[in-house]
Amino acid sequence: MRPRGTRACIALLQDSDVSLYQNATCPRFPTCTLLSSPILDSTLLAHVLSVSIKSLAAKMSVVILGATGNVGRHIVQALLDLGGSLVTQIVACTRQPLSGPAMALKVAANSSRTRLCLAKVDMMTSDVDSLAAILSGHEVVVLVMAQGLSPEEMVGCQKEVAEALSRGMDKHEKQPSGNPPLLVKLSSYGIDGPLSQGPLGDAHRRGEDLFRSKNLPFVSLRPTSFFSNFEAYDWPSLRAGGRVIRSPLGPHARVNWVACQDIGRVAAAVIQEHLETLGNGRQASIPVFRKVDVVGPEGNTLSAPEVCRVVGECLKKEGTGPGDVEREVRYEETPLPTTEAYRGLWTFLRAGGFDVADGPGSESGRLLGGKAMTGFRDYIEGLVEGMGEAETRGLPLN
Repeated sequence: MRPRGTRACIALLQDSDVSLYQNATCPRFPTCTLLSSPILDSTLLAHVLSVSIKSLAAKMSVVILGATGNVGRHIVQALLDLGGSLVTQIVACTRQPLSGPAMALKVAANSSRTRLCLAKVDMMTSDVDSLAAILSGHEVVVLVMAQGLSPEEMVGCQKEVAEALSRGMDKHEKQPSGNPPLLVKLSSYGIDGPLSQGPLGDAHRRGEDLFRSKNLPFVSLRPTSFFSNFEAYDWPSLRAGGRVIRSPLGPHARVNWVACQDIGRVAAAVIQEHLETLGNGRQASIPVFRKVDVVGPEGNTLSAPEVCRVVGECLKKEGTGPGDVEREVRYEETPLPTTEAYRGLWTFLRAGGFDVADGPGSESGRLLGGKAMTGFRDYIEGLVEGMGEAETRGLPLN
């Protein structure tokens, strides 16, 4: 269970006239530490800055929970790339507002007309009242839960967001358009399909059932496997000279891969479409629930041996035939995880749960205006290029 009663705070990392409070103890809640600028919550907004929460939530404002993770930071960047034509302000919430990814977003915002506020918000220690204040008044709320959360933590996180949004609706704290905010939530492909993803998929479904029960308008973004999963779990050993990819997938099941950058682009397109709908006065056409599958192209649907072949070819080692390349980077099957949550997910993948591909007429393709998604081979070539030519030549052959 998460600790209760801790005030969620916002640390706006931007120029401020209230420099008196920088790097000091919070005058209202001594357990809070002010980082680079005033830390604000629903009561401190008036206490410290003498402004209301709604003055920060300007028209066409988006708040993103989990803004500096693998997907969240790409959503922020894609919104910044819109150039301020629709999104005038982004409140990017993160547990680590002074981290490298957060500072990179701040630098990116310098060339955008969209105002970016970095906010310190820890979903695992926030209380509903202060979270409701943070989410109040924005046009769109984006929820990107951290990878690694247990199913129970995922359900708890979604429950708090649902309760916070509901409290705002109960108090009629709606955005300037007069409608409740749209929730855009990162989910997973196939969670309502015939194959079970186990406890992790169930956690996504339980959260979305809760949003429906509270009549919260939301979009469920459902991607397949992230490129970043390969980079986190398989690439480090390959980069260090290893020539084995290990996973419980098995040699025959195929998995579709999608770039986090493409997920961010689709999310931004969903938000842009929603804001254009509001701007055109067509609020009645906004659905209560919408599902958007985010799936990579056909060339991104690969078995584990096929992944090995692509990686080997990109590393440009000796060997001309597929067999030579596979011996160079080979696949080794490992047992299914012992933990129930991940055992259920890998069982789903082994059964072909992500054996899909994006095709003509897809929703994500329409949202991207026909622009191509990133290919898996292109992604691997980028990783190899990033190693540097000298380092690539120095990798030992196994």
